[in-house]
Amino acid sequence: MINNLSLFVVTFFYIGKIKHAPGTFASLATLIIWILLIPNDYSIRIFIILCLTTLGFIFIKISLSNFKEQDPQSIVIDEVIGMSIALMFINNNLFIMMVAFLLFRTFDILKPSIIYYSQHFPGAYGILLDDILAGAITAILLIPYI
Repeated sequence: MINNLSLFVVTFFYIGKIKHAPGTFASLATLIIWILLIPNDYSIRIFIILCLTTLGFIFIKISLSNFKEQDPQSIVIDEVIGMSIALMFINNNLFIMMVAFLLFRTFDILKPSIIYYSQHFPGAYGILLDDILAGAITAILLIPYI
């Protein structure tokens, strides 16, 4: 039971099972959810991100033993968390949200500087930290344009 639930969470409704670019599809799904469902209330947004991060960490730790790799491509809850952080301060600006998506994916894929080194932490820490940093750097870069 818990393995099915953890797989459902870490693959973000099985988006992680998409064969090509599951992280990009999970980030895009997150963008759509934020556009359509997430209110412009920062306290709610912070609460959502904290819940996602806590649940993501717990379920990654539970499910990681079921994978052969240290950072499986099908675990995409980290992209959902990072993308959510990137979108946290953007209210009703579709263009800036799309820029956030492109910047976040660029940072997540290329992993410049500290983002690269953060992925070397063991287990769930490394899986989450690079995306959290990519999302935070994206958010910081976009603050002047919000």
